[in-house]
Amino acid sequence: MISHGTLTLQKIVKKYLVSKQRGKLKYATALGLILALFAAAFSALPNVIPKSLMEDNVDGITPHPIMLVFVIYVINGLLFSPIAKNTTPVNRIGRKSITLLILLGVVEGTGTLLHMMGLKETTALNASILSNGEMIFAILIGITIFKERLNRKEIIPFLLIVLGTIIIPVGLDIHDHGLYFSDFVLGDALIILAGLFYCMDTFIAKLIPHSISTKRVVHIMSCSGAVFTLILMLTLHIPFDIDLHQLSIISIAGFLGIGVTMVFFVMALRLIGAVRTVLIYSTGTVFSIIYSAVFLSETITILHAFSLLVVIFGLYALRTRLGKEQTIEN
Repeated sequence: MISHGTLTLQKIVKKYLVSKQRGKLKYATALGLILALFAAAFSALPNVIPKSLMEDNVDGITPHPIMLVFVIYVINGLLFSPIAKNTTPVNRIGRKSITLLILLGVVEGTGTLLHMMGLKETTALNASILSNGEMIFAILIGITIFKERLNRKEIIPFLLIVLGTIIIPVGLDIHDHGLYFSDFVLGDALIILAGLFYCMDTFIAKLIPHSISTKRVVHIMSCSGAVFTLILMLTLHIPFDIDLHQLSIISIAGFLGIGVTMVFFVMALRLIGAVRTVLIYSTGTVFSIIYSAVFLSETITILHAFSLLVVIFGLYALRTRLGKEQTIEN
């Protein structure tokens, strides 16, 4: 027979354990939100910082976009080498997974290169907004390849994303440059095309086994991206011209904007789920616009602000609906 005192003690212990578990969940949620926010803030750096380095410099060196991308992936590969040392050994990764990781590096490198070349021609503000094209391509690929369909309530948010991401910024550039295909508009097109390769990254990354550490994924991806851009440089005879100041700036921006961003994003994904992580990560566009105004002194127009608001509203509406559907399925 169990005494009343024992029952009371059991209740106290149970309440303590439940309270402790809730505390851990709150801590995990808070940590996930912070990591997602930092990932968004860091991801905006490559959208802005390289712009100042690629401006025509009479007195100094103007590095080629391929050179900057090469430096980014070399630095990421070197810095993540010791970080990934105690994670999944390379010799234990299967041939199929290695192939996927190398392919991931080539596709990621191509996207980064196209983005960098586009950034050279257009403004950092435009690049920030146009970079949301990745979401458009993800939806289009889902519809065309995976035969998925948008529900009626998802069509309007999708059209808003297209309107804010592509139609308004590109239409404004075409209007401002005399209704012809200028270098400025070419830069916009390259940024949009980069979104296609970043989108392909996501689908490739999904095929990589979860048993492989994220740090190892970033390490191998960076190394393969560095080799890919080095081959391009040698083939196209791109000079290795960059000074120490430029090297330090692009190294920091690349390490934080690509390597650390990916690690933080995956960690947040595991802590707070896909929907909340992606919603917070979408604020990277806001950070890009802030950086453009602060570091490059670019003017934020009413149309830029309107375009951004349209994109954010479309993303929020679409992802909130997807989140509800995911909850119902679970």
